[in-house]
Amino acid sequence: MAAARPGLGWPDVSRETGLSTVTPVPARSRELDNADGPPAARGELAQDTTGRRSSRALPTPTATRVLVVANQKGGVGKTTTAVNTAAALAQHGLRVLLVDLDPQGNASTALSVEHGEGTPGMYDVLIAGTAMSDVVVETQDVPGLFVVPATIDVAGAEIELVSLVARETRLRKALEEHLRETALSGQRYDYVLIDCPPSLGLLTVNALSAAQELLIPIQCEYYA
Repeated sequence: MAAARPGLGWPDVSRETGLSTVTPVPARSRELDNADGPPAARGELAQDTTGRRSSRALPTPTATRVLVVANQKGGVGKTTTAVNTAAALAQHGLRVLLVDLDPQGNASTALSVEHGEGTPGMYDVLIAGTAMSDVVVETQDVPGLFVVPATIDVAGAEIELVSLVARETRLRKALEEHLRETALSGQRYDYVLIDCPPSLGLLTVNALSAAQELLIPIQCEYYA
């Protein structure tokens, strides 16, 4: 097969290769053709591609969307889905809150948010009634992405919630109050994502109670 030469249009490519082109192939940039060596061309192309990708604006929802990422099965990508979705939305200029409801705290770890023992976080919100605004932290690496961290204490919250009033809706109440406060201050979140533990206990029930939408990551395997 003949190699396509720089500057060929899509009809030329089709003729040279003997293959039909379904859609037009854009001609190479003359600047890239005249660039000083392959590294310079690659660098310019990479910068152009990165610039176009980062300039794509995502639509801003008219109201805050609350999504829960849940599945009783562990290891199916719940935290990976929650963290990457939240980060991607924030990188496109949206304000995002990620609620880490998993005692393992992997979402907090992934975003380099402090969640060692004694750190204010989800346990305080659920059990002590601490305002969510008092425990929210903004990530350093991704502006516009905020996190409610989970410490190991959240594991005990599953048991302690049993004896509390309105045990299934404590997260919803705290989140609604926080969303009202941020809206009044002009700092409304566009998205809230809640990362759940791999179980269907009271922590996940609280998340489902607070949710408007549900994402269920799955593995297409027999026992998954």
